[in-house]
Amino acid sequence: MAVENLLFIGAILSVTLGCLALRFVRRNEKLEWNEKLAAHLICLMFIVKGLQNAAGGYSNTDDSQSVWQFWKALMHFLDFYFDISIVMIALVYPVPILRTPRQLKIGYGIMVGLMIVRLLMVMLGRPNTVLELFGMMYVVCGLIWGSVYIKFRMLDGTQQNKSTQNIAFVSALFLTLLLGHIWMYTPDMLFLSETFYFIDLWSGTDMTSTMFDYIWQLGHVFGIAVGLAILYVEIKQAINGQASPMLYIIIAYMLSGMLRYLMTSFNSLGEVGLAWNDDFTLLGIWNLLTAGIHFTMVRPLIAMYILLRYGLFDINENNRDMARLMTVMLIVVATSALLELIQTVIPINQMLSAALMGILIAFGVGWEERSFDTMASEPASLREDIDKDWFPTFDIPQLYMDRLIMVSAVYVVLMFFLSFIYWQMNIYEKMLGVV
Repeated sequence: MAVENLLFIGAILSVTLGCLALRFVRRNEKLEWNEKLAAHLICLMFIVKGLQNAAGGYSNTDDSQSVWQFWKALMHFLDFYFDISIVMIALVYPVPILRTPRQLKIGYGIMVGLMIVRLLMVMLGRPNTVLELFGMMYVVCGLIWGSVYIKFRMLDGTQQNKSTQNIAFVSALFLTLLLGHIWMYTPDMLFLSETFYFIDLWSGTDMTSTMFDYIWQLGHVFGIAVGLAILYVEIKQAINGQASPMLYIIIAYMLSGMLRYLMTSFNSLGEVGLAWNDDFTLLGIWNLLTAGIHFTMVRPLIAMYILLRYGLFDINENNRDMARLMTVMLIVVATSALLELIQTVIPINQMLSAALMGILIAFGVGWEERSFDTMASEPASLREDIDKDWFPTFDIPQLYMDRLIMVSAVYVVLMFFLSFIYWQMNIYEKMLGVV
């Protein structure tokens, strides 16, 4: 049940962040065209991602007859939105790759076309086909953000300034948001683990083809390569006296992956059960506290940090209290949820648990007060002292942002309808040969 609870927590965090952040983004008239587009996509992406997390939680807990097909289908179809929107963000932020209105229409048109192809295959009752190109988002985003990161992180001392450092760090944060869980598989790839190289997404059910699994694995391999490149660059820059917090972030992810790999390699260690809880093994707990938390808690918090730190919110006296309420809410929910999660697998007295929760929330709120004032009063710039050629200027009317929100809402409703059809027609059970 801990995994399902974690998914529901992630749903609350993501939907709360997306809805509140969207309110602030829509009122920010100071954003450049690429910042406006990226900010709206981030908010909408996390709203949909929250709904997907909730569907994932229900699909793992609902055992009533065939209704699991509804939740499984909904979880799968809503993931399409995350795939497409994260690529759309990479194409325009922090440095726009699509530099003219015509390029923007062509690039985003290709993304929408891929979405339409996926939906057509779903409507034809053929999900999980090669045409979905699942996993390619890791390659595209890794290539774009990785190139931007290396370009601005490796500038010589005379060309570096605060803005170039911010661009590199934002790119690295987006890569962490997208690829963090994949970086944990770095030891598996390097040490030729069978569980990594012989991936089967549907556990021997033949729901996916070999090519589908290959494209998915290709994305993982490329994501790990990007992580190793970041590690190399960060170590080199640290030796040169230009250390960045990204060094500690990438090391933390890869070390957690190494511990998981050791548990997997030595089954006698990873499969050790807990004397006080037979439902968990050491490996299960470690996966829950690392990859699980990354998916459900770390991603929304990274997005919140980017929105606040880099000026995608316009914080003023009229909305400062509401913005602070949003950050406090997210911190309190994440802190209390993490402690409850630990209490699920480790027996802690309820009185001690309540005391620890109070202490952790107090520390979290205290940190929020100091960091929020800094981020709100002095947002980091990505354009100051940067060659203007990096940032072409043109205008995107607010009408297009309103249409983006409307289309996203229609997409969610359509996915609920298609998922209902999959359930009523028992499509997944037919594909599995159950009926």
